[in-house]
Amino acid sequence: MTSFFTELKRRNVLRVAAAYAVVAWIIIEAGSVLLPTFGASESAFQIYAVVVIAGFLASLVLSWVFELTSEGVKLEKNVDRSQSVTAQTGRKLDFAIIGLLIVALAVSITLNITGIRNGDQLDVAPVDHLSIAVLPFESLSTDPDNELFADGIHDDLLTRLGNIGALKVISRTSVLKYRDRTKNIRQIAEELGVGTVLEGTVQRVGDNVRINAQLIDANTDEHLWAKTYDRQLNLENIFLIQSEITNEISHALKATLTTEEQTRLASVPTENMGAYSLYMRGRSNLYKRRLETIQQAREQFEEATKIDPDFAEAYAGLAESVLLLFNNHAAVSREEMITVAEAALDTALTLDPELADAYASLGLLKQKIWDETRTGPELEEAEAAYRRAIELNPNHAQAYMWFAAVRTTQQRFDEAIELHHQSLRVDPLGRIPYANLPGLYAQMGQYEEALDLYIKAVEIHPEWPTAYLNLSAHLLGLGRFDEAIAWGMRGKELSTDPLAGGVTIVSYVEFGDLDRARENLVDIPVDHPMYELGPGIEKVFEGDFSAAATAFEEVVTNSDNPRQFLFNIIASCAVLAGDYEKAREYSERGNPDFAADADPRIDRFNVANIVRYAFVLQKLGEKQRAESLLASALPVVRSLPRVGVAGHGIRDVQILALQGRSFEAVAAMRDAIDGGFRGTMFTNGWPLVLDPYLDAIRSQPEFQEMAAEIDNAVVLMHDRVVQAEANGNWDELRALVDSS
Repeated sequence: MTSFFTELKRRNVLRVAAAYAVVAWIIIEAGSVLLPTFGASESAFQIYAVVVIAGFLASLVLSWVFELTSEGVKLEKNVDRSQSVTAQTGRKLDFAIIGLLIVALAVSITLNITGIRNGDQLDVAPVDHLSIAVLPFESLSTDPDNELFADGIHDDLLTRLGNIGALKVISRTSVLKYRDRTKNIRQIAEELGVGTVLEGTVQRVGDNVRINAQLIDANTDEHLWAKTYDRQLNLENIFLIQSEITNEISHALKATLTTEEQTRLASVPTENMGAYSLYMRGRSNLYKRRLETIQQAREQFEEATKIDPDFAEAYAGLAESVLLLFNNHAAVSREEMITVAEAALDTALTLDPELADAYASLGLLKQKIWDETRTGPELEEAEAAYRRAIELNPNHAQAYMWFAAVRTTQQRFDEAIELHHQSLRVDPLGRIPYANLPGLYAQMGQYEEALDLYIKAVEIHPEWPTAYLNLSAHLLGLGRFDEAIAWGMRGKELSTDPLAGGVTIVSYVEFGDLDRARENLVDIPVDHPMYELGPGIEKVFEGDFSAAATAFEEVVTNSDNPRQFLFNIIASCAVLAGDYEKAREYSERGNPDFAADADPRIDRFNVANIVRYAFVLQKLGEKQRAESLLASALPVVRSLPRVGVAGHGIRDVQILALQGRSFEAVAAMRDAIDGGFRGTMFTNGWPLVLDPYLDAIRSQPEFQEMAAEIDNAVVLMHDRVVQAEANGNWDELRALVDSS
């Protein structure tokens, strides 16, 4: 045994073993970091480690059998012992081992002490093992109808899983990004913050359907569950398969289902394939959130309810489509929205009192009703409806988003932000939080934070017009009119909404370029609710405010239920025309509490109308009441941000000027300009040069100097826009947001 050990030392086998062990350690440590970077699974790393360890045994055999000589590598048995150089080779190996140990120490420090080993996980939320992303099911047929059918299976399955409170289920909006995926399961799971991924295929052959589904552990790439379903194609079997898949997944993830959840899983929403097909098409169109697709969805839901009058989900879809047509596009009247949505939701909840989608839409309906008058119990009813929707489906991203709007209205901004983040938890790539979260920061006066989030929305959703239009509106509020036009143009290009050019029009009016403003006011379809405002808008562009007020009055007269904003438009036109009696009449019609004996409650929603009303009262000789209203309005204004999408502009300057406090008004004007204010179109609907509230200070030298300063800044912005239009390149203006 001693002679064998001595021979091992002589042949440098032990030194080779030590050197290889150090090298193997370095290779395995480096692989543990690099392999996951390239998406390798845990099993792949295990194979990698086994190969490295196998190399250790090979190195021992080779060092025993071969010897390195001055003439190259030879078999040990062919080397004359008197000419052996193993001693010299051993000393070289000693130095090599020392060097390798130093390298190993450096690797250890780099990977462990500096935190590089965990670098890829720094920005990744902790994975919830009771969380799942259901990827879009692949259609194994070239027939487009089969792809829509596969999407319907996928959508229904998401809804059923979402109703299980113990699970976190990623919403459809986010998982659809991976329909044509190039990323592996682990990468997708990390981006969505889930521990498991479900993928599947759907194939229709004649009267039969085959659905294959498999649940994968994202960390190990192991299949937790897989099954193939071959059934006759009918709705009873389709819903039964979905229930079985949901139950199997719950069992695999060890998620406990309540009795109510088990009952909902077993429900069959419709037995009519025609109604179900129309419903699936409607949902697909609704998700696209474009004007024409929502209109198509409405028609499809209506047809589905005619085919199957007991199809609760179709009624809920109908209500949601009408609400979105009103809320997102003003494409239906308020009266039509309320009538259709109320009837549809009443039917839906009668048929299915535990339908989460219906409660979410009910919340939005109550919210829209309250928005018109800002009084009554509807806001509390909206909150109750949202809470019920979330109780029934804790993964209802839309309910969280709409609930956040209630909290925003109540100025409970921290809670609104948290609700949006709850929505992003189950819909990480959802659009609406990226539209609304920046506005919350803007309302808190955090302009740059809001701007950063608006830009992030554009980066995440580059084909979504709303992201560009929201960014444009915020830039307009910041007094950056040229940049607002550059971003607004892109949003208008992407949008099919005829009202998408609104922000761009305002910017051109600030420039005094009314011809370009008109060009951006695209033709509004005859059947659009805003079409009838065209004559009045044209009179506004002509500067004939008296005729504009008359044209808008005709719209009100011809409408059974005119929208409130029309009264305020008429009041503003009458103010600019000097017709203060008419201005008072329509101010009080639009805000009935103004005419009450007691002064109205003043908040951020009505303060602009209050200031206009106080100005009108001054002109009509009711100075005492006007002063009372102005005094109450000033602290409300001062609590609001000055600029940005939620800014009041120079409302404090206007109030102080109307109160005769000229010195303070001029000082506030200086503060506004230093903060970025450049015009009143965004906050008042008329340019600074026409602002009647400022007549008391307009002749003062300090005000005139500041007005000239604003004019110079606006001229420079206009010149940049003209240059961009001439060369057809808006990129330089859009790039300014990155340097701000």
